[in-house]
Amino acid sequence: MRFYQLGEVRPPRDDDFMYFKEMAQDESHWKKSHIRKKIKVFTRVTEASNIKMIKVVANLQDISADVLYDTLHDPIYRSEWDATMKEGFQICQVAQDSVIEYYGLKAPFTFKNRDFVLHRSWRKFGSEYIIFNRSVFHKKVPPKPDYVRALTYLTGYVITSTGPSSCEMIYITQNDPRGTIPAWAINLVATSVAPSIMKSLHRAASHYPAWKAQHDPQFMPWRHQSQQSGLLPAVDMTDILSEPDYARTTIDETNVDENAARQACASDDVDNDL
Repeated sequence: MRFYQLGEVRPPRDDDFMYFKEMAQDESHWKKSHIRKKIKVFTRVTEASNIKMIKVVANLQDISADVLYDTLHDPIYRSEWDATMKEGFQICQVAQDSVIEYYGLKAPFTFKNRDFVLHRSWRKFGSEYIIFNRSVFHKKVPPKPDYVRALTYLTGYVITSTGPSSCEMIYITQNDPRGTIPAWAINLVATSVAPSIMKSLHRAASHYPAWKAQHDPQFMPWRHQSQQSGLLPAVDMTDILSEPDYARTTIDETNVDENAARQACASDDVDNDL
């Protein structure tokens, strides 16, 4: 089964979603890294990068699969809850369940901010929702001076309904922040930052139904193809670059204060119910 190559743009196939699902649900290649309350964190080595892939598994007893899926998709609501997002917008449409988008990220600790150009795809299979994205290179969205253009090899979610108001979420991510990142920081991302993201998402999902009821409740173009008309231009394949468009220079960030970073993570753990 051939999955996407880095930078490749094409409409997603069922096989792509099944590849991602099998990777997420596989138990043989993952090493348990951390367990905290309702969250389990795993890591694995891949051929794509020397930075490990991270998997977070969370069982949410008070959030339905539908609500979690809509929370992840709604771009207007994301600006309400995602404190790490500095800016974000969709660029073009690849298929009815696939877009290219831009995401500017406030990096953790005192690292330089990162940004991404991502090809995101989504599809429902029975009681499961699958969303994944990967980095691509788009001529009209070149690197910005205020960010380091980072790479996402693969990031996404498998959301499985476990009841009318509960679900299991598996979150996978493997990124290259493109810098000389100290080993302690990479470990801290696995043990603290990734679970913190889940905490924020859980809180956002719990408030989403009430928020959406007051903000154009019928408008969900990620669910309704008829609502997509005119929202985005179709992808122009001449805008897709086959090679990365960023400067391939080494960015040294080994001088970031470890103690301050750990204190920030410890503070974020207060009142963490996951």
